[in-house]
Amino acid sequence: MLRAYVLFFFAGLAEIGGGYLVWQWLRHGRSLVVGLLGGAILFLYGIIATR
Repeated sequence: MLRAYVLFFFAGLAEIGGGYLVWQWLRHGRSLVVGLLGGAILFLYGIIATR
């Protein structure tokens, strides 16, 4: 049960963080590195959420 809570927490953190970084890149013209990092974090979210 604790494992499920931990995975849920990290999945939420990855989804919000990755989406925020992509939004910063698209909306505010941040560096491409920020957008790629956000995409990588969203990819990690997909892996975490399916565990």
